[in-house]
Amino acid sequence: MLEVDERLIVERHRLGLDKRDEMWDGVLHMVPPASRRHQTIEFALGHALQAQAVARGLQVLAETGTFAADDDYKVPDFVVFDEQAASERGIDGAPKLVVEIRSPGDETMDKIPWYLARGTTAVLVVDRDSLELTLFTASGHVGPGGEVVLPGLDVTLRSDGSTLFVDGEALDL
Repeated sequence: MLEVDERLIVERHRLGLDKRDEMWDGVLHMVPPASRRHQTIEFALGHALQAQAVARGLQVLAETGTFAADDDYKVPDFVVFDEQAASERGIDGAPKLVVEIRSPGDETMDKIPWYLARGTTAVLVVDRDSLELTLFTASGHVGPGGEVVLPGLDVTLRSDGSTLFVDGEALDL
């Protein structure tokens, strides 16, 4: 493990470069800024799911801390949650849905057991490059493939490899 000078951590915070950093059971994971394509997928998909979430009394937040403890948290691309899971610092309870956009070399797949162990209903992984969809739940996973139904939102996501569709409507990527 790389030892990081405390001054670097302070400077990253001062410059706002630590917004996506995570603590995994007390170990700092510095997450680089997301690529333009990653952010485009994140924004378009989060926006498309917003109305479905609100209609069910749920909320959607991007890049907010999801906590098990002060020194054990992840920052998913976005979460769908009910008010009981929320706190001022982020999400302290179990989200209904966690969405991670997987980029080459990232730690997305390593985070899935942590989310599910906290009671998260489902974790959706969207591959940034291929747009393959994989949905993980406590009972197993669906994919990778081209279509999943999001539990609790009853939304069908489909990918043809170049476009994402939410209930048949193409997202502008």
